[in-house]
Amino acid sequence: MPTPTAILVVVGSEVLSAKVEDVNGPWAARRLRQLGVRLLAIETVADVVDDVVAAVDRGRRRADWVFTSGGVGPTHDDVTVPAVARALGRPVARCPELVAAIRSIHRQHHGGDDPPEAALRMADVPEGTRLLGDASYPTLVAGNVVMLPGVPQFFRFQFDRIAHLLEAPPFRVANVFLSSEEGHIAPALDAVANAHPAVEIGSYPRFDAGADYRVLVTLEAKDGAAVRGALAELLTKLPAGAVIRTEEP
Repeated sequence: MPTPTAILVVVGSEVLSAKVEDVNGPWAARRLRQLGVRLLAIETVADVVDDVVAAVDRGRRRADWVFTSGGVGPTHDDVTVPAVARALGRPVARCPELVAAIRSIHRQHHGGDDPPEAALRMADVPEGTRLLGDASYPTLVAGNVVMLPGVPQFFRFQFDRIAHLLEAPPFRVANVFLSSEEGHIAPALDAVANAHPAVEIGSYPRFDAGADYRVLVTLEAKDGAAVRGALAELLTKLPAGAVIRTEEP
């Protein structure tokens, strides 16, 4: 079964100007990994329609899923919806179900008055958008593009409403903690990587005094047997006494 893939497009001039720190990207990376989805890229773009169109169009042709973060509110700099519509070649249309949800929420908080037109603009979506998950705060899915809010708690809430659609067999990971420097273990890593192309091997040095190891090597694949086989071979090729401990899948 092929591993599903995803790309995250973070929409926000405030992120690029360092007014706001993006926390959705790291969270999405961890969550997608838990679901067995390979995240191919995180791209951050300004609140410029052409930039968002280009990023979404690239992403949807490369990955199974594209997630956008931010730009779905009622103000002038919320450009994600029209950009996604243009990237998909669809018009923007007002969704009656979203209008009803917005009116219901507005009345709960503000009495019997109708919401202002600015609030109702959040019911404008690419034509054919599916509303998934919670009826009051649905997740917007158009084609293979999932449009999520930029506010972290709402991003996570709406993402998790559709997480079951993404689930795939999990990644299996083995960790090897080493006392040797990377230069001393590189030949062993090269040999194992060439012998086991289906296993992704990473090498991550540590330079802080508090760590009890100098390099962490990870071996990762969907096939646990393949990971264990690569690990067994690596352990035979590493310098004597280099291994501090291992964690097997």
